[in-house]
Amino acid sequence: MSGNKILIDTNIIIYHLNGDKTLEALLENKQIYISFISEIELLSQKVSQQSEYLIEKFLSYVSVVHSNEKISFEAGRLRRTKTLKTPNAIIAATAKTLGLPLLTADKVFIGLPTLDVIEYLPNPL
Repeated sequence: MSGNKILIDTNIIIYHLNGDKTLEALLENKQIYISFISEIELLSQKVSQQSEYLIEKFLSYVSVVHSNEKISFEAGRLRRTKTLKTPNAIIAATAKTLGLPLLTADKVFIGLPTLDVIEYLPNPL
C-alpha cells in the first residue's frame, strides 16, 4: 500500500480489534478513515464491556467520515448501477469521493470501477 491514508471496512476493524497481527502491521503509521456506517455497525454490536472499551478506544484514533452531498450522490449511483446494499454503497462512495484506497475482506467491492480496493484475506482461525 502506498500513501499513508486509507479507508477501512467494518470487517477489517473487527479483525483488527480481534488481534489480527497482519492487519496491525498493515495499518501501522496509516491515517485511518472509516465511514459513519462502520461506526454505526460497530456501536450496534452486543459485546462485552472490554470489547466495548476497545471499540470506543479505536474510534477515538480514527477519522469518521460523515455523509455529504457528493457521497450521497455516489452511493445512490453505486446502489442503482452495481446492486450494492446501501451500507456497502456508502462505504464505497466514501472511499471514492475521498480518493482513498478501501481495505476490505468483502469481495462485493472487488472490481468496482474507479475504486482502489485492497482485498484482505484473513488468516483462518
